Amino acid sequence: MVKEVLTSAGFIEGKTFKECRFLKPPATTYAVYMDSYDRRGADNLNLIKEHGYTIELYSATPDKQAEERIERSLDNLGIAYEKQERYWLESEGLYQVIYNFDYMEK
Repeated sequence: MVKEVLTSAGFIEGKTFKECRFLKPPATTYAVYMDSYDRRGADNLNLIKEHGYTIELYSATPDKQAEERIERSLDNLGIAYEKQERYWLESEGLYQVIYNFDYMEK
């Protein structure tokens, strides 16, 4: 699901978004995502997978257009999300915005 969100927001897998981290981050705005999940179900059958996704958006200057594209993508897919405040990462020299959302897979 997270790949669908980022792709429809105009990001390209392996170039402007990846899971966990970039060894050599792109010079442009980019995103990384993390996926944690719980498995459960009745009668010892784990048929439900509840994902907790985090998207971290990084940019050299505040990139409101990229933020709007991610938010529009989440809205179009009907996914409720939490957006954290943009903040400056002094050690990286980048701005970061974090999005959190949950998705259930059956």
